[in-house]
Amino acid sequence: MREAIVVLSRKGFRATKVTAKEVRSREHARKLWPLVAPNAIHKMVTWVSPSFDENSKLVRRSHFRLMPHKSYDLKAVFDEEESSRQRAAAESQKHRQAKDYIAAELMRRLAAGLALPWSFKDPDASDYPLSGNLLLGADCVVTEHPLNTPFGSRFRLDVAVLGPPIEKAPMVLGAVEIELGHAFDGRKALIGKSLGFPLISIDITEMTLEQITPEWAQGALTATTRSHEEGRRQTYVYLHDLMYPLYAQLPRFLDREQRHQYLVFTDDITIRKIMKWLKRLATTLGYAKDVISVSIVNAKSEQSRKVLAHAGEVVGSEWEQFNNRQCLRITLPRPKGPTDLQSHRFHMTMARLLLSHAEALVGYQYCNGVGNHCPEEDVWTVRLINEEKTEFITHRILPKRLAEPINRLMKVVADLQRGDQEAG
Repeated sequence: MREAIVVLSRKGFRATKVTAKEVRSREHARKLWPLVAPNAIHKMVTWVSPSFDENSKLVRRSHFRLMPHKSYDLKAVFDEEESSRQRAAAESQKHRQAKDYIAAELMRRLAAGLALPWSFKDPDASDYPLSGNLLLGADCVVTEHPLNTPFGSRFRLDVAVLGPPIEKAPMVLGAVEIELGHAFDGRKALIGKSLGFPLISIDITEMTLEQITPEWAQGALTATTRSHEEGRRQTYVYLHDLMYPLYAQLPRFLDREQRHQYLVFTDDITIRKIMKWLKRLATTLGYAKDVISVSIVNAKSEQSRKVLAHAGEVVGSEWEQFNNRQCLRITLPRPKGPTDLQSHRFHMTMARLLLSHAEALVGYQYCNGVGNHCPEEDVWTVRLINEEKTEFITHRILPKRLAEPINRLMKVVADLQRGDQEAG
């Protein structure tokens, strides 16, 4: 089939269609996941990449195909795939060697005081690149680092970059995962929707053991733009949309004040908890009073109801199902640059709190007071005249919705299975 439906998006439940041609890679498909067939039953589908012969002639067009009929219990699927992955990794000398060389290269860079820059562009989200340094603020590199997911599962990162703890546990600043290649990987899709840090995935499927060397590790860690015959990079950075404002390299003229805003819709109790946590976090990280504003927007007056409705319009459909009385508004400075460790630690910890400790819709405004003049658009855009004063240029800045609850997504998929079974 040529089309599929994105189950959850800013426009609502099963409200966004995507063609197979629009999907750029399997990593892109994982970001859109879950996808369902565009018919009454809405069975889950997976994306199949195009294939070419030795003369680069197209043999098979990209398309969607129905997934095998199996459990839609995503936690069970995740746990099964994680166990399978750990078994395969333990049996693979190629995987062990790649992991060890990658860890050694990261340790070498850390000891020498070198950065590990990464950069990529997400054309669906912004005209501007996303860039960071995986080793910013790091004090150690470890292998086989365990992590808990927001949905109660546990997995291990091949290589983790850790920094000093803000409270108890060391802070995960980034990670690297060695991939042996699968046509579809529900585990990786769920991880990508749960992490509050960059995950560099390095595909060694087509490599031999002899090709995996210390020199290879040096190149692989920075090869985030390497091309592939499927249009897929061998090294890929998974980054949750919630992290995009931290790493987006926006020109200063888009926001003279250099302050942006997050809008959080969740239940009243969680709103108050998050407000308390973030105020304490700002103090812990040494921010001066009032530099970071964390406040509740209550719909107690006509004016405040308008403010709340505007915030809901930004985050998109279904906001009233999360909370039609109030939301949390977080206003804070943008990072001063790629070495602004204080800002990075705040943004990353905030992301972890919102992804792991809240069932929340999170909206975004790239500057204070920006008007949502095109509410149907999922990405903030602005038309500005160029430097030569000869024409107006449209700038696509960042998404308006940054996050939705992972557990909600899992429930929706479980409901799809029940509907499938009832239809059958």
